[in-house]
Amino acid sequence: MIHLLISTTLGAVVFSLLYFFKILHWGLALPIALAVMMGVNYLLGRRINKAITGLMEGVGQDLKNGKMDRAIRTLEGGLKYGRYQFFITSQLKAQIGVIHYIKKDFNTAFPFLKKAFARHWIAQGMLAAIYMRRKDKEQMVKTFQRAVRYNPKEGLLWNLYAYCLLRMGDRAEAIQVLIRGSKKHPSDEQIQKNLIHLQNNKKMKMKNYGELWLQFHLEKMPGNLGRRTPYPGSQRRRMVRR
Repeated sequence: MIHLLISTTLGAVVFSLLYFFKILHWGLALPIALAVMMGVNYLLGRRINKAITGLMEGVGQDLKNGKMDRAIRTLEGGLKYGRYQFFITSQLKAQIGVIHYIKKDFNTAFPFLKKAFARHWIAQGMLAAIYMRRKDKEQMVKTFQRAVRYNPKEGLLWNLYAYCLLRMGDRAEAIQVLIRGSKKHPSDEQIQKNLIHLQNNKKMKMKNYGELWLQFHLEKMPGNLGRRTPYPGSQRRRMVRR
């Protein structure tokens, strides 16, 4: 991206000046040039991260006030920063896709979620849920496999994976997923409880996750919780700087 190009170019210029003008031996010129490159990249990254942080604070306020369309427009405006730094575009598209999904606009959410950051497990889970709705088990499983590989400690993700398999009629495979999840995250009681439920031919219980579960729109919630609009900021990730 632009930041990497700028920092690499400056590092190359410093190396050329120090080495080719015989100021320093290449063994000394190279680490100095690398230090310059990393320093410049860091400073440029801080500037973009500050802008993104401000943008996300505005988005958070809009979402808390129920202004989802405005939040989406703000996120779309932030996509211009993607050309400067790696992973910004995929993280912003993940957020856009999540909001569209929460609005139950699954078709609009789909292309954004497909380009979502792999470590944004909520976006990946929503993408897999769309594949389940479309009865595309192959793509659903591929999406979940990628998601749990990058987010092995997210208990709800493992439960969601098993739940979707169960909805598609594969209890045995759902049990195997929870066995894998229990090994990756042995302290998660909900994984253990649902594993026992499945092994005893009972339904999975997901409502203990509250709004985190509600935003996937796979079950109706009772009482006031079912009438609330979930805030898609449950997963707060820092922008990855590269």
